[in-house]
Amino acid sequence: MIDGAVTGVVDDHPRITSKGEEASPEEIAKAQVRAARKARMTVDGGMASIQIMHMFGAPMACEKLSVAELGLALNDMVSQIQGGDMSSVERLLVTQAVALNTLFGECARMVGKHMGTHLPATDAYMRMALKAQQQSATTLKILGEIKNPRQVAFIKQANVANGPQQVNNGTPSPARGENVTTSNELLEHQHGEWLDAGTEGEASRGNQTVEAVGAVNRAQD
Repeated sequence: MIDGAVTGVVDDHPRITSKGEEASPEEIAKAQVRAARKARMTVDGGMASIQIMHMFGAPMACEKLSVAELGLALNDMVSQIQGGDMSSVERLLVTQAVALNTLFGECARMVGKHMGTHLPATDAYMRMALKAQQQSATTLKILGEIKNPRQVAFIKQANVANGPQQVNNGTPSPARGENVTTSNELLEHQHGEWLDAGTEGEASRGNQTVEAVGAVNRAQD
């Protein structure tokens, strides 16, 4: 919020009044508070908004606008929105959409006026008309999203079957009454016997000693 100017206090020198006299502690404190508020509004963009409204809003209002009153009105709007009241935003969007639609109608009228006689002007007005129409529709779309926010759905896994089912997304779980045998147990226990790595296996026919090959009876010459 922008307060009214502190009487008799120079902004650059809060300890010196406009008459060259020493300012009182109360005047110095007010000047410091005002400077801090101006700095905050400059940082958050409020000062720029007020300056724009002051420059371009005066012709529309047909009178000179007060900077302090603009600051108060802006702060009231921000406070309403922070409190959850979006009526001011809805009003702003509706009026913007109507203004853009009015601009679309005027540009469309100028298209019909220049069509067939001045092609560049016709093309320029047609582009502006379509752009204004698009912006008006976009503004109304934003208004609709504010009035009816989109519902975000969180979809969980659905496992549907005709009869009883068991869904295991991780390690398979055994059925009721079933003994679980791990891979290590399968390697160690099989057919009721435990494997003994130190037991020497019996020789098989494949491991027999190779006997000497007998003499070959070749044909006589």
